[in-house]
Amino acid sequence: MKTFEKLLSFLKAPYQADTYSNIKINDFIFLLLITILVVVPYALILKWAGMDQFDNIMMELLEKNKWLLAIIAIFLAPVIEEPIFRLHLDLKKSSIWWGLGLSLLMISGVWYPVALIWGYLIFLYIMISKGQKPNLKIVVYCSSALFALVHMTNFTEFDYGKYFYLVPFLVAAQFVVGLVLSYIRLNHGMKWAIIFHGVYNAVLIIPAVYFYEP
Repeated sequence: MKTFEKLLSFLKAPYQADTYSNIKINDFIFLLLITILVVVPYALILKWAGMDQFDNIMMELLEKNKWLLAIIAIFLAPVIEEPIFRLHLDLKKSSIWWGLGLSLLMISGVWYPVALIWGYLIFLYIMISKGQKPNLKIVVYCSSALFALVHMTNFTEFDYGKYFYLVPFLVAAQFVVGLVLSYIRLNHGMKWAIIFHGVYNAVLIIPAVYFYEP
């Protein structure tokens, strides 16, 4: 309960710990369970509401090469996504440069998420260069929102003009995950955010991969 209270306190008023500490295994498991208990039921609700109708690149990868999907989700995605969306939460210019550089790896057929990330990070860089300290709560929630939005690229040929109102519902779970990862990053450091991201993906992906039958 203490971990849950600390998480809620962080979400109300995000802060950065004076010194990072290794996350305790019971706290790690507790945060993982909380996240999964939010995400999995929500995904089932989306399916019940018929929002699983859109083609998803993850399903395509699952059909073509399920173990490649596992490797990408568990190892590659956390190592790339965490520095882009969470490293700059320390409000350092060097961290922002890392985010700008690594975000180029995300350029694909859908370019708008990278454009939004660049605009956001450049704005932060300009503010910090002028000696203006951004509001950490706004930064945490904006980075989590962008982290969620970038997952819309998982949906192939999504008609934004027709279904724009569904976007918040389709990425709400990733927004919650982004907030939990922000808490871990600012209290325990980038290493633990990357590890948590990988383990979270593994918990969701491995059963799907193992039990998947074409």
